[in-house]
Amino acid sequence: MDVLKQWIEFALEWVTQLGYWGIMLGLMIEIIPSEVVLAYGGYLVSMNEITFWQAILFATIGGTIAQLFLYWIGLYGGRPFIQKYGKYIFISKHHMEVSEKWFKRYGSGVVFSARFIPVVRHAISIPAGITRMSFLKFTMYTALAVIPWSIFFVYVGMELGSNWEQIEERATSYVVPSIIVSGLLLVVYFLIKAKIKKINVKKAGNAGERIIANQLSSLPKDYRVLHNVIIKPKYGSRQEFDHIVIGPNGLFHIETKNWSGDLIFTKHGFERSKGKAKTQDPTGQLYRHDVVIKQFLREYGYKCDVEGLLCFTHPRGNVIGSSPSFKTLKANQLLQQIHTKKTKSNLSKNKIDNIFKLIKEKSVK
Repeated sequence: MDVLKQWIEFALEWVTQLGYWGIMLGLMIEIIPSEVVLAYGGYLVSMNEITFWQAILFATIGGTIAQLFLYWIGLYGGRPFIQKYGKYIFISKHHMEVSEKWFKRYGSGVVFSARFIPVVRHAISIPAGITRMSFLKFTMYTALAVIPWSIFFVYVGMELGSNWEQIEERATSYVVPSIIVSGLLLVVYFLIKAKIKKINVKKAGNAGERIIANQLSSLPKDYRVLHNVIIKPKYGSRQEFDHIVIGPNGLFHIETKNWSGDLIFTKHGFERSKGKAKTQDPTGQLYRHDVVIKQFLREYGYKCDVEGLLCFTHPRGNVIGSSPSFKTLKANQLLQQIHTKKTKSNLSKNKIDNIFKLIKEKSVK
């Protein structure tokens, strides 16, 4: 422990000799707790070596970049990378599971509120990357959370002056209430989101569609969802879509079948072991939907990845084999399929919103 303490003291001395650049670097690599670096920054302000707003500016830049590193790890390395190397960046499997659970429950808004809760405030950046949360939104939420955090600790460091090393003792009385307030904000956010979720689920049709609507309501806010819309291109036949999802990684049109028994896909078509002996391959319907939505987007000048998903919702439905044309999956696989889809160029928030409004406005009543 003495060796570790000496190393931290050496690293702190080296970093802080760089002034506000040292504050930025210290928060970027965070080998020293951010509270300590910021408190020392406050001490430098009290000594008139740097100004208060210089300390806040460079702290915000450094703190945001530190979280962007974790966002990129989630985006490009995913969960396997964290399971293998997470211990080297002080993120355990438990921290990862908690942050993923929070992200799925509360959506992208948790990126802001979780910044004030120890441990989770770092780990939450990884599922944001895994789910391909909008880069601009992630950066904005992170920076907005880093600013008050930095102001608080720099100010306390200024007040402590040469006694800045007492930061942990002094800050405890403030940090605990901030955690409580953050927790209450999450509860309020969750209640509002749950209310919206109920409204959206009610809009869905049959039992199978409602199951999928319930699943889709857990998507992050940068995904937009439509249920039971009828689309007709200017030239072509109309098609009714159970669900349409537009997100950073493209557009998904989802058809649901609440069928039980063995659902067998072969090169000759589709067979069911219970109910009808043999039915037409349902992916044929999905293919017509694919043609219609692509033609509709082209007519209005939009280009994006489009993927069709055939989703079976009955708990006793057993999908065997796969369709050569479309993804066939169970309801509990749907969100993972959407989250993990790769695309060459992500859709911007503006483009997602525009496509969503276009489909909603042009949907045949």
